Amino acid sequence: MCHVTVLLHIMCHVNILLHIMCHVSVLLHVICHVTILLHIRITYSQLPVVPATIGPFRDSPVQVTCPSCHQSTVTKVEFSAGLLTYLFCGGLFMCGFVLGCCLIPFCVDRMRDAKHTCPHCKAVLGVYKRL
Repeated sequence: MCHVTVLLHIMCHVNILLHIMCHVSVLLHVICHVTILLHIRITYSQLPVVPATIGPFRDSPVQVTCPSCHQSTVTKVEFSAGLLTYLFCGGLFMCGFVLGCCLIPFCVDRMRDAKHTCPHCKAVLGVYKRL
């Protein structure tokens, strides 16, 4: 009877270890995706600025003529949490990423909204919302 109890105890520990390994695997998968997103962000930040007219903005700076101060300039981009950020955070939380991993979307610019401002007069030229 003692051997059966020890065997069940060992099986319980193995089950717990497999559960932990599953969570570590998912966490590594998320880290891999974040690394890819950061690599894409670095690649885009090294591209030259392409002149554009006031219109649809993306998440990288563009060269525009400011309608407020009428100077030709490159926009300053500030990122802030938007709907997509909160949806990803909630999705990760629901998947079991409770120990802070669900906050990863708040650290990735590709998941946040981008606000374009004029560096001279600080006027808001446009906002790129993810959703």
